[in-house]
Amino acid sequence: MERKEFLAQLGLGAVFVLTSTCLLDACTKDTTTTPTAVDFTIDINGSAYSALATNGGYIVANGVVVARSLTGTYVAATVTCSHEGRTQITYNSSGKWYCTAHGALFSETGAGLNNNGSKNLTVYKTQLSGTSLRVYS
Repeated sequence: MERKEFLAQLGLGAVFVLTSTCLLDACTKDTTTTPTAVDFTIDINGSAYSALATNGGYIVANGVVVARSLTGTYVAATVTCSHEGRTQITYNSSGKWYCTAHGALFSETGAGLNNNGSKNLTVYKTQLSGTSLRVYS
């Protein structure tokens, strides 16, 4: 084997070694998983939850986005987007779940409303009792 051939083969091997970790899943997006067993209660009068006093306001607690809908009911969804697993779901001024990372859009029931939202979003049940809001699956 000539020197030129050796260096060419070494170059391909080095490229494989350097990129194999990405190929073997080390270069994935945010790998946060969607919580499945959700059950917690918050006091909506607490200062940490003051955004829930206004229709359209939302907070993030325990991996869940809790929002007061535009009609005044409480809704909840995972903060983890189903499109790329990014933890950037918010509640927008149109009354929809929205991923700020790439524009995935979902209805309040979790139905995908565009291509990035086509996998739907996990939503949770809510139950208000006085000032205690229970969020559960």
